[in-house]
Amino acid sequence: MKLAKTTHDRRSPASAALTALLACLAALVACANAGDNNEADQTPVARVDSDSIELAEVDQRIKDLLFAEEFPTGRGDSALYEARRDAIDQIVDERLLARRSEADNLGEEEWLAARIADLPEITDGDVEAFFNENRARLAPDAGFDALSGPIREYLEQLKELEVREDLREEAEVVILLPRERKTVAAVGHTLGPEGAPVTIVEFSDFQCPYCSRVVPTVKQIAARYPDEVRIVFRHLPLEFHAQARPAAYGSICADAQGQFWEYHDLLFANQRALERDQLSDYAISLGLDMEAFESCMKAPETEARVAADLEAAESLGATGTPAFFINGIFLSGAQPFEAFEQLIEEELAGADG
Repeated sequence: MKLAKTTHDRRSPASAALTALLACLAALVACANAGDNNEADQTPVARVDSDSIELAEVDQRIKDLLFAEEFPTGRGDSALYEARRDAIDQIVDERLLARRSEADNLGEEEWLAARIADLPEITDGDVEAFFNENRARLAPDAGFDALSGPIREYLEQLKELEVREDLREEAEVVILLPRERKTVAAVGHTLGPEGAPVTIVEFSDFQCPYCSRVVPTVKQIAARYPDEVRIVFRHLPLEFHAQARPAAYGSICADAQGQFWEYHDLLFANQRALERDQLSDYAISLGLDMEAFESCMKAPETEARVAADLEAAESLGATGTPAFFINGIFLSGAQPFEAFEQLIEEELAGADG
């Protein structure tokens, strides 16, 4: 059988939770839309003088409140897409299974169990191969003997996923759900060709540890897509990072002398050393004109540039760092390369189409 891929799964724990919430909301919608066919919906639950309040109205209010809380306007676009996409995937799987089992005159569970039974048994070699391939992701003191049982159980569970994937491959499944997009000005420190079909705008903070963690990922993107992706760095120094704003000024002043990315790398490599004199030391190490650098650090134009980025981030609903907009599609946090790759490939496919 095919072993599980070790790449990032699009469905994160957060999106799984949102899917569960969406299922609850869907149940409420079904209840509210049942209308005259559901007497419970028409049941009065309160009365204002002679005007009654029915259960359907109450349930609809709950649905609206839960939805607004989970997906606030302007800040939940990415989460809402993931929740909707997960729900679509579930519905697709359910319909494919129902259609195929009905065609074979079997119940859904019976059909699924039969297809799973047709797959090759999990061998000791499969278990050992999985352990070796994923050793780096396991606890250092976790031995094969202790994990062989759970690994075998996990691989057995993957059989159902394999059957469902085969059903998808046999059908024509087209996802039409559009992604939410923001209009994001690509003004800032750039890497990559101006005419690239994909532009990634990153709002970042030099004192943010999560921003530091994503630096290798951004470099990997630039290396993988040298002609297809342009990366634009914008500043979002958070208020509780006292050294982030001066560090942003320093990077702008290094950019004025053509060495932004070199200075950028020094700052992220030395996040615990961002005092004012250290910012100058990094400029000296790069051979910058120090008179011009120090003058730039005090210039009102430098402060105004950071202020403009902060204002832009706020208008986009980006309150944390790092925050990415891939052709306007919001991606929050230090995501793995695979999360970026999926969006980039979708955008490239759309451009080609």
